[in-house]
Amino acid sequence: MRPRILLTGIPGHYTRLANGANGLSVSYSERQKQPESKDEFLQELRNISNTGNYLIGEGALRAIAPHAKQIPFWHLYNCHKNGTGFDEFNNNFDICVFTCANLLRKGLSADAEADVLSKLKMPIVMLGIGHQNRKDLETGLPEGTKRLLDVLKDREHYFLTRGYETAGYLKDQGFKYVRPTGCPSVYFAPNNMRASMKKLPDVKIGQAKTIFSGYLGANHDCIVDAIALNPEGAKPQYIIQDEFLHFDMKVEPDADGRVFDSCSGKMLGELAFPGAERQKVPFDVRTFFDTNMWRAWASHMDFNFGRRFHGSIIAMQAGVPSLMVAVDDRMREMLGFTGLPSVDVQELEKAENRAEFVASHLAGLNASELVDRYSDRERNFRTVLREIGIGL
Repeated sequence: MRPRILLTGIPGHYTRLANGANGLSVSYSERQKQPESKDEFLQELRNISNTGNYLIGEGALRAIAPHAKQIPFWHLYNCHKNGTGFDEFNNNFDICVFTCANLLRKGLSADAEADVLSKLKMPIVMLGIGHQNRKDLETGLPEGTKRLLDVLKDREHYFLTRGYETAGYLKDQGFKYVRPTGCPSVYFAPNNMRASMKKLPDVKIGQAKTIFSGYLGANHDCIVDAIALNPEGAKPQYIIQDEFLHFDMKVEPDADGRVFDSCSGKMLGELAFPGAERQKVPFDVRTFFDTNMWRAWASHMDFNFGRRFHGSIIAMQAGVPSLMVAVDDRMREMLGFTGLPSVDVQELEKAENRAEFVASHLAGLNASELVDRYSDRERNFRTVLREIGIGL
């Protein structure tokens, strides 16, 4: 008998339309959101914190058995806070899949996750769990996160990690079922992922219409990338994920009171961020709250050069050849496990000519080996899900 699966945690973009929940029932609006004023746009961004997170929930839902039931985490948390009880969930589900990301980090105390998962009397699958920085694991995690790990020690549990380092840490904590599988977003649209890798050696740096992603407002690196790699005179294309929330990027409405065009994803009004004066040509900046719309737009581009993991993954899902810049331990863990095409930020910054360095790197890639490594990781991911009993 197949297990009854409760899916919660980081959501896909479809949960933006959820307008209520009662018990096992979640209601969704048919009216598409159009968050075009400044307040509405920023609130929509706060709801997910980082638009790249939508890929995690979407990848999980696509990978596990189709009879799984998605329950928004906010509903489970409200049930806990309101004291309405978890009997209905415990009686109707056999296993919980909790989608997560860099949950093991200094800046996040997982109190809400500990509260909710302590109420679910069933095995828990922590899907896509990872760390932010190696030092966070060495110097100690917040108390709420420690409590969450204690909760999971009390029952059958499964940790599917973003890579080897997180897996090693959890094994050292005494957890038994720990499997490095990578982020579930990596295995969405696998045929397009493979196609994107096959195209990499043919990318013409300096001619290719390029997508850029990074941390505008926090540093100028993405501006340097665009100056070096973007076709001369063309407007560089930049994708927002969370810059307005966590970095020093600002936007003010245009004459119509809009900061965002929900039909094209384009930012309107006046944008400001440190380093903007260094641009030869101002960025064309877009934000996407719908992953299908994001992929559709990306599919018209020739290349993606990304300092953001999920911003690059969605380009690959659209079949666009992509090269990532590993900028932190979190990215290095995911890229080290999956073997997806990348360069380390330190190597990039040492290059005297960034365009020549990137072109040479692409020309030296063995696309067949990249595809084989990816296919091996995909098989591993799906095998582990079936082993647990939640896979397709």
